[in-house]
Amino acid sequence: MNALRRLASLFPLLVLARRNLSRASARSILAVAAIVIGVVAVGGIGIGGEAFKQDQLEAYEGFGGTATVSPVVYADADPTDRSFSEQELDRMRRVTRGAVVLPIVQEYTPTVRTGAGEAIPTARVTGVEDPGAFYDPASGQLPDNWDRTVVVGSRLANEHDIQVGDRVSVRVAGEFDRSFRVAAVLEPQGFTDPLAADQTVFVPLSQFETDAYDEAIVRVDAQSRSIDTVEQQLEAEFNARERRVFVNPVQEQRDQVEQSLETINQFLIGVGGISLLVAAVTIANTMLMSTIEREGEIGVFRAVGYPKTAVVRLLLAEATILGVIGASIGAPLALGIGLVANQLLVGDPLAFTPEGIRYVGLGMAFGVVTALVAGLYPAWKAANKRPVEALD
Repeated sequence: MNALRRLASLFPLLVLARRNLSRASARSILAVAAIVIGVVAVGGIGIGGEAFKQDQLEAYEGFGGTATVSPVVYADADPTDRSFSEQELDRMRRVTRGAVVLPIVQEYTPTVRTGAGEAIPTARVTGVEDPGAFYDPASGQLPDNWDRTVVVGSRLANEHDIQVGDRVSVRVAGEFDRSFRVAAVLEPQGFTDPLAADQTVFVPLSQFETDAYDEAIVRVDAQSRSIDTVEQQLEAEFNARERRVFVNPVQEQRDQVEQSLETINQFLIGVGGISLLVAAVTIANTMLMSTIEREGEIGVFRAVGYPKTAVVRLLLAEATILGVIGASIGAPLALGIGLVANQLLVGDPLAFTPEGIRYVGLGMAFGVVTALVAGLYPAWKAANKRPVEALD
């Protein structure tokens, strides 16, 4: 009791505001609930969206200083112009002055089966010399000599219970099924991965027995050379007369994906922010109803000498209390929803990012400011009513 008296002596305005709100507890609870929903929406979406964005962008970490090079395909082009030859790969190596050029073959009609004979219709089959240049294994090892082994993406492995040491059959180059042992299962990469590794079975390039390649990956040491310079060299060599190749630095792909994910996240947060607008309407209605019910009380205050500013401060204190309570409840709830969102989106409930936490703080700030702004009109209306009218 002494503590309450001490608090009342220090902050009489807040104590009076709290008492007034408790007299209309039902409306106050609804107003707080509206703030809570807004803070949870902004904070929860922000946390989950940022964690998902960072998880997807991690797929590009192994592709620093890298560009994908694809042939430009025209409608009337000869079938042989739809791929790269060994001579063209040699030209890429020569013009880029020693950059690593890795050819890639895509099997466009793959047939992949597990050791139990289960078909995997969603599997991609890609021939590449060294998948370890870009990816890390979650289990197993990426062998130097892997002529009769394959490397499997994480999503295929999880969905079809494929483990290191199992055997899978793959139809290569449209010929017959060949049996391979699984040497490694890759770490999850996300849908933004340039080679879609999560859904891919990587097969040794030698198994395709071809000298026509669907695309190439050009790689330089990002510390000593710029991939932009390599892009210019390839453009000058192959596209001088007509456009023959399309060079796409992976960093540009990453920037585009990051921008797209950021736009989506901002849109979702904006949708969540609509709930704060609803909260503002709810609080404004609560405060208006409160001032109407307390017209006589406010008239007495004004009649005994309370200035307009004191009435405004009192009503704004009430609105601020609603906002602070709503924000204080909404923040931990947003973090809890963030835990669930992180688990569902990236498989790690603690995958919080500084940017995601910032959205929780932003939601709290918006919640308090929304309540304060919503209380301005009711406070102004009550303060400007003549005492004689309020007492009538």
